[in-house]
Amino acid sequence: MLLKHLINPKPTIILFFSVSCLFFVLIPLFESKLSVVFSHYFLNPIILLISAVLIPFFLSVGLNNLVYEKNIIKKDNLVVGAVFILISSSFYNHIDTWVSAFILLFFFNFLVDSYQKEYPFSQLFNASLILSSLTLVFPNLAYLSFLFITNGIVFSHLNWRIFITIILGLLTPYLFYFGFTFLTDKHFIIPDFFNINFISFNNLLNLSLSKKIWIIILLIIIIFSFFELFLWLYKKSIKSRKIFITTFWYFIISLFIACCSNVNYFYFTLTPLTIIIGNYFVYSKKRKIANILFFLLVISSSYYKYMIAINV
Repeated sequence: MLLKHLINPKPTIILFFSVSCLFFVLIPLFESKLSVVFSHYFLNPIILLISAVLIPFFLSVGLNNLVYEKNIIKKDNLVVGAVFILISSSFYNHIDTWVSAFILLFFFNFLVDSYQKEYPFSQLFNASLILSSLTLVFPNLAYLSFLFITNGIVFSHLNWRIFITIILGLLTPYLFYFGFTFLTDKHFIIPDFFNINFISFNNLLNLSLSKKIWIIILLIIIIFSFFELFLWLYKKSIKSRKIFITTFWYFIISLFIACCSNVNYFYFTLTPLTIIIGNYFVYSKKRKIANILFFLLVISSSYYKYMIAINV
């Protein structure tokens, strides 16, 4: 089955994965024009298409490598990268979100790197600096700063010096921004961090059939994935266990932010969610069910991607 080839992949599988990512992005163009699918208020559709191919691909590969190199998932695999591409189906022309999510991957990497560091000041300063910089574009990402607290508790390095380091990292981009506006006589505009608008889910019934099928299959996979995680978490190594706890809180906080913001913020939930789903597909003992669910995810995601051109 598909999952078997994505675990400990051969070079031919890696090449196939790369080509498949390109093909997956181009599916809507079978039924619609480039200018319709990849429309943007100032970018050329060709530039947006190239970005749609490259940024999510490198994000998926970067996340895949991070998960393996940090021993979060110890088996060499392409499952994590494939899952990320598939569950990001609905985001086909969100370049600012793609770039921000790619940068946010470094934020998560620095958080993971703080594990077992007696003085993780540089890691946490860099993480807070990245997060603070992104709040200039996506203000509600500021609430991800609560992840520093949960991460500090899980990794046992929470103290007043760490708090000061994180606060300095969070303030630094705004100090530079203030200096820039002061020198150029521009207005210093503080992002609206308290712009909370809970998303209404009343229009779920009005979704296209392809998206309903995709969401239902994804929800089933998420349920299986969280069940797998909590059932076998105690059997993982201490490092892997603690990183998964941080990943869980990353998902919960980012999901809350998305529900209080707009649909673009849901893209930021995909990084932690991909790790949790990838863990299920790699380690599940019930391989037949896992393979069937992964196959359904591939089919439903491809079908939904194809129908995007019709529903645009």
